[in-house]
Amino acid sequence: MTADHGESGSRVGGPAGKACPMQGYLDVLKTSDLRVPLLATVLGALPVGMLGLGLLLYVHQLTGSLAVGGLAAAAFGLGNAAGMAAQGRLIDRYGQTRILAPAGTACAAWGVLLVAAAPAVDWRGFAVAASAGAGSCIPATTGSMRVLLAELVRGAGARTAGYALLAVLFQLALLTGPLVTSLLLVSAGPGAAVVTGGFLAGGAGLLFATTRASRNWRPLRTSSAWYDGVRGNAGLTVLLLIVAGAGLSAGIVAVAVPAAALALGTAADSGVLIAMVSAGEIIAGLVFGARPWRWSPARLLLAALAGSAVAAGLAAWAASSLALLLPALFLVGTCAGPSAIASSALLDTLVSRAALTRSYTLMVSVWLVGIALGNAVGGAITESLGHRQAFALGACWLAVLLTVGTLLRRALETAPDALEKTGVTP
Repeated sequence: MTADHGESGSRVGGPAGKACPMQGYLDVLKTSDLRVPLLATVLGALPVGMLGLGLLLYVHQLTGSLAVGGLAAAAFGLGNAAGMAAQGRLIDRYGQTRILAPAGTACAAWGVLLVAAAPAVDWRGFAVAASAGAGSCIPATTGSMRVLLAELVRGAGARTAGYALLAVLFQLALLTGPLVTSLLLVSAGPGAAVVTGGFLAGGAGLLFATTRASRNWRPLRTSSAWYDGVRGNAGLTVLLLIVAGAGLSAGIVAVAVPAAALALGTAADSGVLIAMVSAGEIIAGLVFGARPWRWSPARLLLAALAGSAVAAGLAAWAASSLALLLPALFLVGTCAGPSAIASSALLDTLVSRAALTRSYTLMVSVWLVGIALGNAVGGAITESLGHRQAFALGACWLAVLLTVGTLLRRALETAPDALEKTGVTP
């Protein structure tokens, strides 16, 4: 993948942390070509948080069945995972602009179609299918932004800060999305939330596709088999397994948290507990990206996995008291944030520039699928054994992932010639 660097301000120099702890973030934000794409990325992430809740409530209102509403929300999530992987592959082949704009437009169309046609269609499966369609067309702005950061930011420290900033903004958008949906529920109803989410996705795709950085970006054309891909890449396979496993653990914890709130307090306490996890992720992500690291991304990822296993174990121990569980879940978040950033940074050394978008979107997709499976496993464990055992299962699973990652660490480490092939400036 190449970009036109002839215009001033398209690249930044110097590693993070030379002038001040926030230098890496300043380097990224001072790059004029990245500001509007970052804004579009945040707008594109909002519908992910909005539509999951909005579709569940709208389909429930439409059919009177919470089960069908849950199926619609699940279909949206799985459609998002599949669509993101497909868009990543297409972007690496045809470019960002030719994929993001049509995808966003299609997402808006799916939202309008669902709200306009579902009341007249006497088949519950229509709403579920339309939800999957909307999810598959959420534009892959986050994956595209990840590639632009690798292209336009010079220096490993500044790039890590960029990846951290992207992760934090994405997390904030996911937190804000349900709040926007709640406001729309009060003022206009769940149907309006679905349509608004679709139009936000469409606007984000169009805005990103029209930016100078996205228009100048071109897929890398090469006949080399190494550049073609993803298949046969042992390091990427190990990373995807770890990310999917981490998603499974996160899905288990996501069910155990509200179960703990119901057992120890009230349903309202679940929001506070979830907020503690998110706060930990955001704060740790900002701190992690603000300083340079001597360790390799693979070593940082394994260290974060070790911390996550310990934190989940502490959550299991603390799950008999809300007062103890609050700081334990904050610690869970502080380990999850750096783990996600290290995984993203690791792609720069594992895959070629020609497959970077595809690899990143595939990584996010397997994480989403892992979360969905974790939700199912966590629900079964929580119902049969209790929330404390669910936390313990998450901790044990992370320990297994850490063991696998340690045994296969050599596949995650970069050979000098592979780093040169990525085309990313150290």
